[in-house]
Amino acid sequence: MTELLLLPPELLTRILRNIPGKDLQNVCLSCKQLRDIAYDESIWKRKCEEEYKFKSINGWNVTYRELYHKVLHLYGDLVGLWWRDFKYYGGLMQVKYDSGCIKGVELLAPVSPHVERPLRRKTIFTISLTSSGKIKIISVHSTPCEESPCSIRVEEDKLKGRILEYKGPKHKEESLDQWMEEELGSEEAMDIYRHCYKRRGKSYLSSKHHYRWTPLEVPAPRANVPIQPGLFKGTYSAHGIEILSLDYNTDKTEATATKITGDPNIPATKISVKADLTSTLVLTASQQETLPALLEASESNDQQPPPDTQPFKLPMDCYDRDIQNIPKTCTFRCTALGQIAADRYVNPSFSKAQFVVFDENTFGMIWLELASFSIYSRVKHEDIND
Repeated sequence: MTELLLLPPELLTRILRNIPGKDLQNVCLSCKQLRDIAYDESIWKRKCEEEYKFKSINGWNVTYRELYHKVLHLYGDLVGLWWRDFKYYGGLMQVKYDSGCIKGVELLAPVSPHVERPLRRKTIFTISLTSSGKIKIISVHSTPCEESPCSIRVEEDKLKGRILEYKGPKHKEESLDQWMEEELGSEEAMDIYRHCYKRRGKSYLSSKHHYRWTPLEVPAPRANVPIQPGLFKGTYSAHGIEILSLDYNTDKTEATATKITGDPNIPATKISVKADLTSTLVLTASQQETLPALLEASESNDQQPPPDTQPFKLPMDCYDRDIQNIPKTCTFRCTALGQIAADRYVNPSFSKAQFVVFDENTFGMIWLELASFSIYSRVKHEDIND
């Protein structure tokens, strides 16, 4: 220890920068000289950035060292995306740094049928410091003035891994009609989606004071694939728009889209789309006039190398649920399977379909046996990293 203290202060500072923040407190207790050096704000700023990706102390009214010990070492690991364990429906939450707080924000699909719109955002909770330096965790209800204490606990589960459990006060009475109006907006949407949303709303409103979440990893970019993996918003008939994660197997012969949010037919965590990338299709516009013509042309396709673009035409007997601006060309097309099931995920099976890539941010599914079409739009980076 004596020899260490003989080193120049700037060299000691460099050494302390390489010690994990959680261990620096013990260094501070060892002697006054090391404590004075370890209190250097540049060290703690670096620890906040390296260990918790924290960049700006604006709004916190504390030092980096105080923020690290009072907030980040307790809650900094929460920052990121989380999937909600909610029967059938799932959910997506972003925990992020905001000015003077850590904020949990629920990310919701846009209102049908506007799949191209950004995700909607609803704040669930905030973590901040009081003027006396104590942790304050509050539940944020539907209006900014409704703030109540809540609890956040992280536990380790042998099967699911890390779990974030949130318990807040039961919300003030909110009518189902009020919830549906907020979710659907227009009278037209109400007429189309009323049945499914009424069921979802009852379940949601009865459980919104208690949440359990597990970490969600966004798939990493891949080389030489028809469309980059990531999160997408997809149209699902009367169920509205749902959020999925698209990724590839190791040898990139299959693409799968797994539901992050789901419905009683195909719940969250279940695969919705399986595309066989080895079974490419090249079709003319005339071969896509009707579903029988499309099926016949697909079955006799000679597996020729796909061009950079080819025509796309939705068969006239294929239902599209009023999807706007369906592209007229595509960059990739192959055979696929789409999962279907009866209510409550009874008798699940995979039906014939076609996977169609329109551009880097959009793909579609023609559900051949259901005579319907779904379109999927990428969740943009700014949607989850604002």
